[in-house]
Amino acid sequence: MQYLRQGERVQLRFMDGEPFVATLLKWLAAEHIGYATMTGLGAVNGAAISYLNMDTKQYEAHQLKEQMEVVSLVGNVTLREGQPFVHAHVGLGRRDLSLIGGHLNELSVHPTLEVWLMPETTAVHRAFDESCGMFVMQLPNEA
Repeated sequence: MQYLRQGERVQLRFMDGEPFVATLLKWLAAEHIGYATMTGLGAVNGAAISYLNMDTKQYEAHQLKEQMEVVSLVGNVTLREGQPFVHAHVGLGRRDLSLIGGHLNELSVHPTLEVWLMPETTAVHRAFDESCGMFVMQLPNEA
């Protein structure tokens, strides 16, 4: 992975063959980033994405092994049990120009993935919420 700081933002470039989430998590830990937003685009030759089934409160995992365009990557980085955690959704374009998308588990970069990361100064932590079966953000203020 390559990166360039641009004021408060960081431009990241993930290289051919890199696992996106695993590489990003390692870098986030080294940089001590506790909260950031991100957007991205690029191309991959494999993806692990999920659909959250609220009836079962379980993620239904899907593995895709094909060349696809990352037409949308949006999400955030928080801390879960003290470690960086990526929560992102991805839209993937197939060769026939159809789209598929969902909760991002992992991407196999091919040939490149470009991500803008906007770190913030205050870390955001996640805690498990029984009502939805997910680790959700814990924010200090309520409306």
